Amino acid sequence: MTDDESDSTWLPLAIAEYVDRDEQLLSQLEGLLVLSGGRGELVTPAEIANRTDVSVAATTDAFRQLSQTDAVTRESFRTSVEDSPYRINVEACRRVFETARYAARSVNAYEARQPPATEATPLVTFPADPAFDEVSPTSFGMSWLMPTLTRQIKRSNTTITLVAPFFERDGFAHLEDVLLAAMERGVCVRIISRYLTDTDSYNYSVLKSFAERADERNLDRSLLRCVDYTRWSTGTPSTQRRQDGATPAFTLHAKIMLFDDKAAYVGSANVTDYGFEHYLETGVLLEGPPVEGFVDLVSFLLNSEAATTVSLID
Repeated sequence: MTDDESDSTWLPLAIAEYVDRDEQLLSQLEGLLVLSGGRGELVTPAEIANRTDVSVAATTDAFRQLSQTDAVTRESFRTSVEDSPYRINVEACRRVFETARYAARSVNAYEARQPPATEATPLVTFPADPAFDEVSPTSFGMSWLMPTLTRQIKRSNTTITLVAPFFERDGFAHLEDVLLAAMERGVCVRIISRYLTDTDSYNYSVLKSFAERADERNLDRSLLRCVDYTRWSTGTPSTQRRQDGATPAFTLHAKIMLFDDKAAYVGSANVTDYGFEHYLETGVLLEGPPVEGFVDLVSFLLNSEAATTVSLID
């Protein structure tokens, strides 16, 4: 806190802010000041700071505030305020620090009750349009989609969930290596898509290849879970329950990625090379309270009757 900021701040709270509203540090300062005052000793801010965990600058700022009351009185001025001697009024000092601790406790309690802030990072993939050659995502207050997703995967420690309706080999190649590296760290990867019970579907083929690569690295098979979410009408013949067959009664079209259930990507891009490199696609990376809704939605989906875990390795 600067002197200008403290001018409009209640004095005990200003003192508390100098030590980041740490009640223990406030007690350290008070204890030494009261001890020195009780002995009739003159002390400098630098001397007090050297005997506490508070910086010289913060201690000096606290002395400036205390000098506006009768808690401390400067006896003389030396080369700087931090080296100038002060006399301590014990009772006045106690009153100020008691109030400062109360102020720190109150503000800390208030802040603890506030919901976490939401961070939203707009993401984009530019189309292969020459008109976009002279601009970048920052021109629109955005970030690149693919580098953001790979960075989040690299930061994940427990679970990565990918929900997407369409997979294409070149598109998934953008994510494969970082997902495999995450599994090598012990991160669980869950992929939810459609048509995975159709062994001739393109989604099945792409994800089976990924599962085989994981198996070649001797990764724990339990770290990869692939789930189909495709429900067919009761009267649909089994021969038509395939990607190039009948239309499902319902399925998914959402594109979501969850990272440790703490961050969520929601956007328009399918897991295809065109979606990640050549088409105009947008999305947002969310961090904070809204992520919980997507976590709950995916959990609900995984526990629904239409969700079927598919084995991709014999």
